[in-house]
Amino acid sequence: MRPLALALCAAPLWALAACGSTADVPPVTADASPPGDTSEPSDASRDASVDVARDAVTDAPPDAPPRVSVTWSPCPLRSEGDGPEAECATVAVPLDRARPAGPTIDVRVKRYHPEGGRSLRALWMLQGGPGASGYVFEGLSEAMGARFPDVDYYIPDHRGTGASTRLGCAAQEADASEAGFAITEAEWPACLDALRARWGADLAHFNVTNAANDLGLLIEATRREGQRVIVLGVSYGTYLAHRYVQLFPRQADGVVFDSIAPPGSNLFEQDADAHEAARDFFRACGADRVCASKLGADPWAVATSLFERLRAGHCAGIAVAAAPTHVLLRRAFGQMLMDPSLRGYVPAIVYRANRCETRDVGALRVFMRAITTEQPPNENLRQWSFALSQHIVLSEFAPTPAPTRDALAAIREGAVASRDVTDGLSVNLGRWPVYTPDAYAAQWADSDVPMLFLQGGLDPATLLRKARAMRPHFTRAHQTWVEVPTATHTVFASSPFTDENGESRSCGTRLLMRFAEDPAAPVDTACVAQVRPINFALPNTDITRALLGGADAWE
Repeated sequence: MRPLALALCAAPLWALAACGSTADVPPVTADASPPGDTSEPSDASRDASVDVARDAVTDAPPDAPPRVSVTWSPCPLRSEGDGPEAECATVAVPLDRARPAGPTIDVRVKRYHPEGGRSLRALWMLQGGPGASGYVFEGLSEAMGARFPDVDYYIPDHRGTGASTRLGCAAQEADASEAGFAITEAEWPACLDALRARWGADLAHFNVTNAANDLGLLIEATRREGQRVIVLGVSYGTYLAHRYVQLFPRQADGVVFDSIAPPGSNLFEQDADAHEAARDFFRACGADRVCASKLGADPWAVATSLFERLRAGHCAGIAVAAAPTHVLLRRAFGQMLMDPSLRGYVPAIVYRANRCETRDVGALRVFMRAITTEQPPNENLRQWSFALSQHIVLSEFAPTPAPTRDALAAIREGAVASRDVTDGLSVNLGRWPVYTPDAYAAQWADSDVPMLFLQGGLDPATLLRKARAMRPHFTRAHQTWVEVPTATHTVFASSPFTDENGESRSCGTRLLMRFAEDPAAPVDTACVAQVRPINFALPNTDITRALLGGADAWE
C-alpha cells in the first residue's frame, strides 16, 4: 500500500517553504530595485570588493585542494527543460577534503545570468533539507532576476542530491516499488544494503563539512574580478552556510541566514516544535478581529479541545479511509503553517470542524479530498535524496541518547500541527551507519564577514526562540539580526509589505538584496514594521474554492 501523500506540500524537513504555486514564483518575493541597484558601484566599493576577491583564494584551509575546474555549458534554467537559458557545470570535487588528490564525486551547479544584467554581484543559494537539491531556486532566481538583473544567481545541488552524485536506491525508489518514489520502512534495509555495497566507508564523506568545502571550491573557481559574492542559506542551508564560514571565514563578501538552524539543532524535536508554533499562531489569531470573532478570546483552547473530540470520533461525516481525521488534520496543519498563502486557513478549518454542521461537513469533505488525493512525485521531490537526509540527520541532528519511537509517536499524537517528521526519521534509529561529526559541529564560526540574519516569529520548522541561540555569537560590525514577527519559514517569501510606490513587495527580499548591494552599509529595517498582518479574512477566493469548495472559508 502506498503511504498517504499530502497534496498540499512536498517540502520535507527543513526545506524552503515550497508549497503549491508559491514554490516557483512567490507573488511578493521580488522587491523594487533599491536606489543605486542598477548603477555601477562606487570606486571605493569596487576597490573593496576586488581586495576581498583577491584575498579569498588564499583563505581556504591549508589542506584545501588546488582550484577546481569549472566548464560551463548552456542549459535551461528549469529542470523540466523550459525557462530562460542558463549555464550548467558538473565539477569534480574531492570526495574527502582531507584527501585532495583522492577520489572525486560530481557536484552540479547552475548559473543564471539575467538578460541585460551586468554581473555586479553573485548570489549563491543554499536550499534546506538536508536532502534537497537546488531545484526550488530555479523559479525563484527567474522571478528575482526580473527585478535584479545585475545579479548572477548560482544554484548548486548539495552533494548527494539532484545531479550531484545523488545518493539513492534505484530499486526502492522505482515507480513499481511498494511506495513508488518514497521509501517505506520495509524497504529501508535493502536500500541501506545497496548504499553500503556502493560506498562502504566512503558513505561517511557525504557530510556537512565536505559539502561546505564544495561550496568554497566552487566560489573560488567561478568568482569574477570585482564581483561581490553573497551566500544565502535557507533553513538547513543556514547550517551549511555556517559550516562554510568556518572553513572559509573571509571568502564571501556577505552571508545571509534565512530561517536559522544553529549548531546543536535537534531535528527529532521538529514535531514538538510545530505544535509549539501552532500555539503561537493561534495566539495571533486571538489578537485578530476577524479570527477572534469566530474562535473567541482563546483560539488555542478551541483547537486543542477540537483535537481531543476528533480522537473520540467527533465530526464522523468528514472521516476518510486514509487515516484518522485528527492525524490528517495535524499533518495538513503542519504543512500549511509553513506556507504564507495557506496558513490563514488553519483557524477556519478548526472553526468549521468544531461546529460540524451540514454546510461544514460538505466543505471539509472537499478539504479532506484535497489533502489525501495521491499525486505523482514532482521534479523537486525526485531530486530530493531520502538517503542523504537520513545520513546527515542521524549523524548531526540526533540527540544522545536517541528518543524511543514510542516517545516520538506520543508527541505526534498529542500535536495540533505536525508534519510527522520524526515518523520518517525514527525508522533507521540504531541501524544507520552514522558518521562522527567533526569538531566544527560543536563550534561557532569566527569571522568578521558581514552577515544578515532573517528569522520569522511564526516559523514552525526553525523556532524563533531556538534560532536566537545564534545571535550572541555574531555581533561584530555589519552583522545584523532581524526578526519579522509574522513571518513563517523563509522570511523572504513570507514578509509582504506595500512599498513607497504602493506596490506589494517582500521585506525579506528587500533586506537581502540591499545587503547584497553593499554588505558593509547599515541595514535599513524600516520595512519590518510595515509587513502586513496575516489576513484571516481569507479574500483569495480561488484558494478558498480549491480547499473548501466555496468562496467563504469561514461560513
